[in-house]
Amino acid sequence: MGRYRIIAVTALLAAAAMSGCGSDATPTAGALPAGQMVFMVRQYGGMVPAVISAMQSPSLAVFGDGRVLTSQKDSALQPLPARYAVADVGAEAVRAFVADVRSGGLLNGATDFGSPRVTDVSTTEVMVQDASGRAEARVYALSARFDDALSPAQRDARSRLRALIEQAGALGAGAPTADYVPERILVSEPLPGRNTETAVTAWPGPPPSGFLAPADGGRVIACGELTGADAGTVYQAALNNPGALWLVDGVTRVLAVNPLPVGASCDG
Repeated sequence: MGRYRIIAVTALLAAAAMSGCGSDATPTAGALPAGQMVFMVRQYGGMVPAVISAMQSPSLAVFGDGRVLTSQKDSALQPLPARYAVADVGAEAVRAFVADVRSGGLLNGATDFGSPRVTDVSTTEVMVQDASGRAEARVYALSARFDDALSPAQRDARSRLRALIEQAGALGAGAPTADYVPERILVSEPLPGRNTETAVTAWPGPPPSGFLAPADGGRVIACGELTGADAGTVYQAALNNPGALWLVDGVTRVLAVNPLPVGASCDG
């Protein structure tokens, strides 16, 4: 699939880190890999502009070392990268939660969630991963307002999945939080839209020509990665630049920043 290729979530996010949060120093029986994402919820797809599609990232990400990343609501009318609050609930709490999800069997691949007959709605992906492997469910139009035409069993399965997402979202409730600072971001240049605005914010990172590469197909024309200090600097600037319009050598360009990309990566 060229330079914009689908890859495994675990390989994509193994290096994700957050400054200021601790983790258990001594592994216990059944401990999960510290840097591995072990539970995730994300919404993707639907009829959204290409720039929003490029910014779609998990609403919740839980790591084996106890970190829980929760996206925060933003009042901006124009698209922004997800802003995450990070709580450290401890590796044991995460291990117990993952074990409970696994034993529940809801994500074992055999559950029928149905597919409402609606169009252009997002899909919800829920993933769990432990030593026994990865399990996930991808459910189209998960909102309860689309359940009426489905079977009782399908409605029950969707209700249980919504309850699981709510339970996962409560993992970090009451724990101290810190702002997420990514060590890696994905920068995408979406297909040109109908934008006629002129950017007023200078691109804060290295020249895009140095790290963006052409993307084959999809909704982006170029894609690249930034790491380390460049990733943090660009991400912080992007949080304050709704719409992702940047001045690059005097030219207005749309460059979408994704701090927690799942499902896609760019070759170097």
